[in-house]
Amino acid sequence: MKTRAWTMTAALAACVPQAATTATESETGTEATGTASEATAAAPTTTDGTTGAPAQCETFPTYRIDVQAEPNGLYWRAGEQRLYIADDDNNRVLVRDEDGTTEVFAEIPNPSGDPGADGLGDLDFAADGTLYLPRFGFGMPGLGAIFRVAPDGTAEALAGVDDEWRRVGLDYDDARGLLYVATYSRDADDVYTGWIASVDPVAGVETMIVGGLSKPVGIAVLGDTLFVGDQSQRQLFKLDLKAAAPALTLVSDEFESLDLMETTPDGALVVLSYDTANSTGRVYRVTGDGAISTVAEGDWEPRGIAFDGVSRIFVSARDTQQIVVVPAC
Repeated sequence: MKTRAWTMTAALAACVPQAATTATESETGTEATGTASEATAAAPTTTDGTTGAPAQCETFPTYRIDVQAEPNGLYWRAGEQRLYIADDDNNRVLVRDEDGTTEVFAEIPNPSGDPGADGLGDLDFAADGTLYLPRFGFGMPGLGAIFRVAPDGTAEALAGVDDEWRRVGLDYDDARGLLYVATYSRDADDVYTGWIASVDPVAGVETMIVGGLSKPVGIAVLGDTLFVGDQSQRQLFKLDLKAAAPALTLVSDEFESLDLMETTPDGALVVLSYDTANSTGRVYRVTGDGAISTVAEGDWEPRGIAFDGVSRIFVSARDTQQIVVVPAC
Protein backbone atom coordinates (compact mmCIF):
# COMPACT_ATOMS: atom_id res chain seq x y z
CA MET A 1 0.00 0.00 0.00
CA LYS A 2 2.71 2.60 0.05
CA THR A 3 5.42 4.85 -1.18
CA ARG A 4 8.51 4.52 0.97
CA ALA A 5 11.63 6.61 1.35
CA TRP A 6 13.89 3.80 0.10
CA THR A 7 17.29 5.46 -0.16
CA MET A 8 19.09 2.40 -1.54
CA THR A 9 16.57 1.10 -4.04
CA ALA A 10 19.12 -0.35 -6.40
CA ALA A 11 20.93 -2.16 -3.62
CA LEU A 12 17.77 -3.70 -2.21
CA ALA A 13 16.42 -4.81 -5.57
CA ALA A 14 18.51 -7.97 -5.32
CA CYS A 15 16.74 -8.87 -2.07
CA VAL A 16 13.25 -9.06 -3.53
CA PRO A 17 11.90 -12.33 -4.95
CA GLN A 18 12.10 -12.67 -8.71
CA ALA A 19 10.37 -16.02 -9.16
CA ALA A 20 7.21 -17.65 -7.91
CA THR A 21 7.56 -19.39 -4.58
CA THR A 22 4.85 -20.76 -2.32
CA ALA A 23 5.47 -20.88 1.41
CA THR A 24 4.60 -23.91 3.48
CA GLU A 25 2.97 -22.75 6.66
CA SER A 26 4.40 -23.67 10.05
CA GLU A 27 2.73 -22.46 13.23
CA THR A 28 5.62 -22.97 15.61
CA GLY A 29 5.59 -19.29 16.56
CA THR A 30 9.39 -19.19 16.29
CA GLU A 31 10.90 -15.96 15.04
CA ALA A 32 12.87 -16.04 11.80
CA THR A 33 16.62 -16.32 12.23
CA GLY A 34 17.29 -13.32 9.99
CA THR A 35 16.06 -9.82 10.82
CA ALA A 36 15.52 -6.95 8.41
CA SER A 37 18.12 -4.27 7.83
CA GLU A 38 17.13 -0.67 7.34
CA ALA A 39 17.19 0.42 3.72
CA THR A 40 20.02 2.86 4.32
CA ALA A 41 22.06 0.13 5.99
CA ALA A 42 21.47 -2.42 3.26
CA ALA A 43 24.59 -1.33 1.41
CA PRO A 44 27.16 -0.52 4.13
CA THR A 45 30.09 1.75 3.32
CA THR A 46 33.55 0.40 4.09
CA THR A 47 36.41 2.42 5.54
CA ASP A 48 37.75 3.21 2.06
CA GLY A 49 34.39 4.69 1.02
CA THR A 50 33.27 1.88 -1.26
CA THR A 51 29.81 0.34 -1.05
CA GLY A 52 29.55 -3.13 0.42
CA ALA A 53 27.20 -5.96 -0.47
CA PRO A 54 23.47 -5.41 -0.01
CA ALA A 55 21.48 -7.26 2.63
CA GLN A 56 20.34 -10.64 1.39
CA CYS A 57 16.84 -12.07 1.53
CA GLU A 58 16.73 -15.09 3.86
CA THR A 59 14.06 -17.76 3.59
CA PHE A 60 12.45 -19.27 6.69
CA PRO A 61 9.38 -21.30 7.69
CA THR A 62 6.20 -19.24 7.84
CA TYR A 63 5.29 -18.34 11.42
CA ARG A 64 2.63 -16.39 13.31
CA ILE A 65 2.74 -13.54 15.81
CA ASP A 66 0.07 -13.26 18.52
CA VAL A 67 -0.87 -9.60 18.91
CA GLN A 68 -3.91 -9.56 21.25
CA ALA A 69 -5.66 -7.28 18.78
CA GLU A 70 -7.64 -7.53 15.57
CA PRO A 71 -4.97 -6.38 13.11
CA ASN A 72 -5.88 -4.64 9.90
CA GLY A 73 -3.48 -2.14 8.33
CA LEU A 74 0.25 -2.69 8.91
CA TYR A 75 3.38 -0.60 8.38
CA TRP A 76 7.03 -1.54 8.89
CA ARG A 77 9.25 1.42 9.82
CA ALA A 78 12.73 0.39 8.76
CA GLY A 79 14.47 3.18 10.65
CA GLU A 80 12.95 1.95 13.92
CA GLN A 81 12.82 -1.78 13.12
CA ARG A 82 9.23 -1.72 14.40
CA LEU A 83 5.87 -2.88 13.09
CA TYR A 84 2.86 -0.56 13.36
CA ILE A 85 -0.54 -2.26 13.62
CA ALA A 86 -4.06 -0.87 13.22
CA ASP A 87 -6.13 -2.58 15.94
CA ASP A 88 -9.65 -2.84 14.53
CA ASP A 89 -11.13 -4.10 17.80
CA ASN A 90 -9.96 -1.30 20.05
CA ASN A 91 -9.64 1.75 17.77
CA ARG A 92 -5.94 2.22 18.31
CA VAL A 93 -2.56 1.90 16.65
CA LEU A 94 -0.06 -0.46 18.25
CA VAL A 95 3.68 -0.60 17.73
CA ARG A 96 5.64 -3.85 18.10
CA ASP A 97 9.39 -4.13 18.63
CA GLU A 98 11.53 -6.98 17.35
CA ASP A 99 11.67 -8.49 20.85
CA GLY A 100 7.87 -8.80 20.88
CA THR A 101 7.21 -5.81 23.14
CA THR A 102 3.97 -4.12 22.09
CA GLU A 103 2.64 -0.75 23.21
CA VAL A 104 -0.09 1.67 22.22
CA PHE A 105 1.14 4.37 19.83
CA ALA A 106 -2.15 6.21 19.27
CA GLU A 107 -5.77 6.10 20.36
CA ILE A 108 -8.25 6.82 17.55
CA PRO A 109 -11.60 8.40 18.53
CA ASN A 110 -14.53 5.99 18.62
CA PRO A 111 -17.63 8.20 18.17
CA SER A 112 -20.09 5.30 18.04
CA GLY A 113 -19.03 4.32 21.56
CA ASP A 114 -18.88 0.69 20.45
CA PRO A 115 -15.25 -0.52 20.36
CA GLY A 116 -14.45 -2.08 17.02
CA ALA A 117 -17.65 -0.85 15.38
CA ASP A 118 -16.11 2.13 13.57
CA GLY A 119 -13.27 0.18 11.91
CA LEU A 120 -9.69 1.13 11.05
CA GLY A 121 -7.91 0.52 7.76
CA ASP A 122 -4.53 0.93 6.12
CA LEU A 123 -1.51 2.72 7.60
CA ASP A 124 1.01 4.96 5.85
CA PHE A 125 3.75 7.25 7.09
CA ALA A 126 4.88 10.44 5.41
CA ALA A 127 8.58 11.23 5.26
CA ASP A 128 8.16 13.77 8.08
CA GLY A 129 6.98 11.03 10.48
CA THR A 130 3.26 11.77 10.24
CA LEU A 131 1.03 8.69 10.20
CA TYR A 132 -2.21 8.58 8.19
CA LEU A 133 -5.03 6.08 8.53
CA PRO A 134 -8.76 5.91 7.71
CA ARG A 135 -11.66 5.19 10.02
CA PHE A 136 -14.05 3.10 7.95
CA GLY A 137 -17.33 4.26 9.46
CA PHE A 138 -19.54 1.74 7.61
CA GLY A 139 -21.34 4.58 5.81
CA MET A 140 -22.77 6.00 9.02
CA PRO A 141 -22.89 9.82 9.26
CA GLY A 142 -20.11 11.19 11.43
CA LEU A 143 -18.11 7.94 11.60
CA GLY A 144 -16.03 7.99 8.40
CA ALA A 145 -12.75 9.92 8.66
CA ILE A 146 -9.05 10.10 7.85
CA PHE A 147 -6.66 10.75 10.71
CA ARG A 148 -3.30 12.43 10.89
CA VAL A 149 -1.23 11.12 13.79
CA ALA A 150 1.76 13.16 14.96
CA PRO A 151 5.03 11.43 15.95
CA ASP A 152 3.99 11.78 19.62
CA GLY A 153 0.79 9.78 18.95
CA THR A 154 -1.64 12.71 18.94
CA ALA A 155 -4.45 12.00 16.46
CA GLU A 156 -6.67 14.51 14.68
CA ALA A 157 -9.25 14.07 11.93
CA LEU A 158 -8.49 15.80 8.63
CA ALA A 159 -10.82 18.62 7.67
CA GLY A 160 -12.76 18.51 4.41
CA VAL A 161 -13.27 14.73 4.38
CA ASP A 162 -16.75 13.31 3.76
CA ASP A 163 -17.78 11.44 6.91
CA GLU A 164 -20.12 8.96 5.14
CA TRP A 165 -17.68 7.57 2.57
CA ARG A 166 -16.07 4.20 3.19
CA ARG A 167 -12.28 3.97 3.06
CA VAL A 168 -9.84 1.15 3.79
CA GLY A 169 -6.75 1.67 1.62
CA LEU A 170 -4.68 4.84 1.37
CA ASP A 171 -1.18 5.87 0.35
CA TYR A 172 0.63 9.12 1.05
CA ASP A 173 2.61 10.52 -1.88
CA ASP A 174 5.47 12.61 -0.51
CA ALA A 175 6.36 13.92 -3.98
CA ARG A 176 2.92 15.52 -4.40
CA GLY A 177 1.97 16.08 -0.77
CA LEU A 178 -1.30 14.20 -1.30
CA LEU A 179 -3.08 11.18 0.11
CA TYR A 180 -4.57 8.83 -2.47
CA VAL A 181 -7.55 6.98 -1.07
CA ALA A 182 -9.60 4.00 -2.31
CA THR A 183 -13.15 5.17 -1.63
CA TYR A 184 -16.62 3.72 -2.08
CA SER A 185 -20.24 3.84 -1.00
CA ARG A 186 -22.95 1.18 -0.69
CA ASP A 187 -26.63 1.77 -1.24
CA ALA A 188 -29.67 0.11 0.33
CA ASP A 189 -29.62 -2.62 -2.34
CA ASP A 190 -25.98 -3.49 -1.51
CA VAL A 191 -24.72 -1.96 -4.75
CA TYR A 192 -21.20 -0.59 -4.46
CA THR A 193 -19.96 2.53 -6.23
CA GLY A 194 -16.24 3.19 -6.00
CA TRP A 195 -13.70 5.81 -6.99
CA ILE A 196 -10.20 7.07 -6.26
CA ALA A 197 -9.91 10.32 -4.32
CA SER A 198 -7.01 12.56 -3.46
CA VAL A 199 -6.87 14.38 -0.14
CA ASP A 200 -4.77 17.45 0.51
CA PRO A 201 -4.16 17.14 4.26
CA VAL A 202 -3.03 20.76 4.56
CA ALA A 203 -5.83 22.45 2.62
CA GLY A 204 -8.45 19.98 3.81
CA VAL A 205 -9.76 19.21 0.32
CA GLU A 206 -10.96 15.81 -0.93
CA THR A 207 -11.24 15.42 -4.71
CA MET A 208 -12.44 12.55 -6.88
CA ILE A 209 -9.76 11.63 -9.44
CA VAL A 210 -11.44 8.82 -11.32
CA GLY A 211 -14.60 6.73 -10.91
CA GLY A 212 -15.83 3.58 -12.58
CA LEU A 213 -14.91 1.21 -9.74
CA SER A 214 -17.06 -0.98 -7.53
CA LYS A 215 -15.32 -1.68 -4.21
CA PRO A 216 -11.72 -0.44 -4.34
CA VAL A 217 -9.65 -1.43 -1.31
CA GLY A 218 -5.88 -1.67 -1.88
CA ILE A 219 -4.05 1.34 -3.34
CA ALA A 220 -0.36 2.15 -3.87
CA VAL A 221 1.76 4.81 -5.58
CA LEU A 222 4.85 3.83 -7.57
CA GLY A 223 6.46 6.95 -8.98
CA ASP A 224 3.93 8.49 -11.35
CA THR A 225 1.72 5.39 -11.43
CA LEU A 226 -1.15 4.73 -9.05
CA PHE A 227 -2.37 1.15 -8.61
CA VAL A 228 -5.76 0.21 -7.16
CA GLY A 229 -7.44 -3.14 -6.57
CA ASP A 230 -11.20 -3.55 -6.96
CA GLN A 231 -12.15 -6.21 -4.43
CA SER A 232 -15.60 -7.16 -5.68
CA GLN A 233 -14.62 -7.09 -9.38
CA ARG A 234 -11.31 -8.90 -8.68
CA GLN A 235 -9.41 -6.50 -10.91
CA LEU A 236 -6.14 -4.60 -10.55
CA PHE A 237 -5.92 -1.24 -12.32
CA LYS A 238 -3.32 1.46 -12.79
CA LEU A 239 -3.49 5.09 -13.83
CA ASP A 240 -0.96 7.72 -14.86
CA LEU A 241 -0.79 10.54 -12.31
CA LYS A 242 0.89 12.81 -14.87
CA ALA A 243 -2.07 12.64 -17.23
CA ALA A 244 -4.33 15.67 -17.50
CA ALA A 245 -7.32 13.34 -17.24
CA PRO A 246 -6.17 10.12 -15.51
CA ALA A 247 -7.93 6.98 -16.71
CA LEU A 248 -8.02 3.41 -15.40
CA THR A 249 -6.01 0.80 -17.29
CA LEU A 250 -6.61 -2.86 -16.47
CA VAL A 251 -3.50 -4.70 -15.26
CA SER A 252 -5.14 -8.06 -14.50
CA ASP A 253 -8.53 -9.62 -13.81
CA GLU A 254 -7.08 -12.98 -12.75
CA PHE A 255 -7.09 -12.42 -8.98
CA GLU A 256 -9.45 -13.64 -6.30
CA SER A 257 -10.97 -11.12 -3.89
CA LEU A 258 -8.33 -8.37 -3.55
CA ASP A 259 -7.35 -6.58 -0.36
CA LEU A 260 -4.51 -4.24 0.64
CA MET A 261 -1.19 -3.97 -1.20
CA GLU A 262 2.38 -2.79 -0.64
CA THR A 263 5.25 -1.60 -2.80
CA THR A 264 8.72 -3.15 -2.94
CA PRO A 265 12.07 -1.35 -3.27
CA ASP A 266 12.60 -2.57 -6.84
CA GLY A 267 9.38 -1.06 -8.17
CA ALA A 268 6.92 -3.94 -7.86
CA LEU A 269 3.83 -4.64 -5.75
CA VAL A 270 2.94 -7.33 -3.24
CA VAL A 271 -0.82 -7.76 -3.36
CA LEU A 272 -3.17 -9.59 -0.99
CA SER A 273 -5.97 -11.80 -2.26
CA TYR A 274 -8.40 -14.27 -0.72
CA ASP A 275 -9.83 -17.28 -2.51
CA THR A 276 -13.20 -17.60 -0.78
CA ALA A 277 -14.03 -20.87 -2.55
CA ASN A 278 -10.99 -22.60 -1.03
CA SER A 279 -10.50 -20.44 2.10
CA THR A 280 -6.97 -19.66 0.98
CA GLY A 281 -5.10 -16.40 1.39
CA ARG A 282 -2.37 -15.45 -1.07
CA VAL A 283 0.37 -12.90 -1.48
CA TYR A 284 1.10 -12.08 -5.11
CA ARG A 285 4.01 -10.17 -6.59
CA VAL A 286 3.18 -7.94 -9.55
CA THR A 287 6.06 -6.44 -11.53
CA GLY A 288 5.98 -3.18 -13.41
CA ASP A 289 5.32 -4.96 -16.70
CA GLY A 290 2.36 -6.86 -15.23
CA ALA A 291 3.98 -10.27 -14.58
CA ILE A 292 2.29 -12.01 -11.65
CA SER A 293 3.76 -14.70 -9.38
CA THR A 294 2.70 -16.26 -6.09
CA VAL A 295 4.90 -15.40 -3.11
CA ALA A 296 2.95 -17.22 -0.36
CA GLU A 297 -0.38 -18.83 0.44
CA GLY A 298 -2.03 -20.34 3.50
CA ASP A 299 -5.22 -20.97 5.43
CA TRP A 300 -5.62 -17.35 6.51
CA GLU A 301 -7.86 -14.54 5.31
CA PRO A 302 -5.54 -11.57 4.67
CA ARG A 303 -6.27 -7.94 5.44
CA GLY A 304 -3.19 -5.72 5.90
CA ILE A 305 0.34 -6.13 4.58
CA ALA A 306 3.79 -4.75 5.30
CA PHE A 307 7.25 -5.58 3.91
CA ASP A 308 10.51 -5.09 5.78
CA GLY A 309 12.35 -4.43 2.51
CA VAL A 310 14.53 -7.53 2.73
CA SER A 311 13.09 -10.88 3.82
CA ARG A 312 9.80 -10.65 5.68
CA ILE A 313 6.26 -9.93 4.58
CA PHE A 314 3.74 -9.37 7.40
CA VAL A 315 0.08 -10.23 6.76
CA SER A 316 -2.85 -9.52 9.10
CA ALA A 317 -4.96 -12.67 9.47
CA ARG A 318 -8.63 -11.84 9.90
CA ASP A 319 -10.43 -12.90 13.12
CA THR A 320 -7.37 -14.65 14.58
CA GLN A 321 -5.56 -11.90 16.54
CA GLN A 322 -2.47 -12.94 14.63
CA ILE A 323 -0.06 -11.68 12.00
CA VAL A 324 1.33 -14.25 9.59
CA VAL A 325 4.99 -13.72 8.61
CA VAL A 326 6.03 -15.19 5.27
CA PRO A 327 9.38 -15.10 3.46
CA ALA A 328 9.71 -12.69 0.55
CA CYS A 329 12.06 -15.06 -1.28
